[in-house]
Amino acid sequence: MSMNAVQRSLGAIRSYWTALERDWQSVAVGAVIVALTVGFEIQIPW
Repeated sequence: MSMNAVQRSLGAIRSYWTALERDWQSVAVGAVIVALTVGFEIQIPW
């Protein structure tokens, strides 16, 4: 993959991310945190 293709992909992701409303950005960040927690089997003491 050429550098131009990578830059275009990153630009598309960045523009899509900024187009999301703040509430949906929070939902996306929360989903990533949950996925990483499950993926790495991190134990959270409640």
